[in-house]
Amino acid sequence: AKETLEMLRNECSLEHATQESLGAISSQINEIFSRIHAPHEYEYVGKGEALLQTCTSHEIRTLEQISTGQRAAFALSVFLSMNRNATKAPPVLLIDDPIAHIDDLNALSFLDYLRDLAVNSNRQIFFATADTRIASLFARKFSFLGESFRSIQLERGVAAG
Repeated sequence: AKETLEMLRNECSLEHATQESLGAISSQINEIFSRIHAPHEYEYVGKGEALLQTCTSHEIRTLEQISTGQRAAFALSVFLSMNRNATKAPPVLLIDDPIAHIDDLNALSFLDYLRDLAVNSNRQIFFATADTRIASLFARKFSFLGESFRSIQLERGVAAG
């Protein structure tokens, strides 16, 4: 019983399942991360708490050791890789203010990645933002879709009462 419990703790834990799942898509995480974040300083390695390493010297980095923008880009890379591999899920990507903590250059790279995704993977993208500047940029980047592109303006009303 002790051996079985030890095996369950080591091989059936949430941490083990997470590492196994991320390991299966690690090359995709790195590909997306390099496309949506510049400069290309880090790559995913997934060794315990050390998720990243520097590309040149292979020094291990935890999420606490990188910038907020790099963390946001990494999280988006994981999310997009998982979405890409969800073959039995509907071809839909729902994303709410994904570039709030990303600098302008990397925001452009991210929007270019989404545009490529919409064209080449037949995914429908729902992109929500409260930032009118980002909404305008998104509309310009996706206007080439013509009638297939829809923009919905929502306004917060004053509650009666």
